[in-house]
Amino acid sequence: YRDLLIKVKFGESIEDLQTCRLLIKQYIPAGLFVDPYELASLRERNITEAVMVSENFNIEAPNYLSEESEVLIYARQDSQCIDCFQAFLPVHYRYHRPHSKDGETFIVVNNPDLLMYCDQEFPILKCWAQSKVAAPCALKNKDICQWNNMKYKS
Repeated sequence: YRDLLIKVKFGESIEDLQTCRLLIKQYIPAGLFVDPYELASLRERNITEAVMVSENFNIEAPNYLSEESEVLIYARQDSQCIDCFQAFLPVHYRYHRPHSKDGETFIVVNNPDLLMYCDQEFPILKCWAQSKVAAPCALKNKDICQWNNMKYKS
């Protein structure tokens, strides 16, 4: 069991960042999986706000019979940092093919898409936006918002 911890810090101080929401679109490689039942339990306990996007998902399949999956994580503002957001996602390893001798398996988790939605406009955020993406406004809401897909440095 591992937790994927994602922290986002804005390089510019933005006043009223409380009016903004950050949605992390994380792609999970075939060598890992996220347990949708575990996510449901964490949502119920208000620990994380994340939902699987991928359908027909088999948590028991080995990596060579699996595909990349997608998870939406609604990040929370960091109470210790005024212009920071953070989120975590529990991930699990899938079974891999056996190796001869001391074979190692490397799994690369690519950088996520960072989507931002603000109730008011900030000129600096417009500069960082590269496109618009339609996604649910909130986890418990079926309304669709047009989120800004943000450019960032890893």
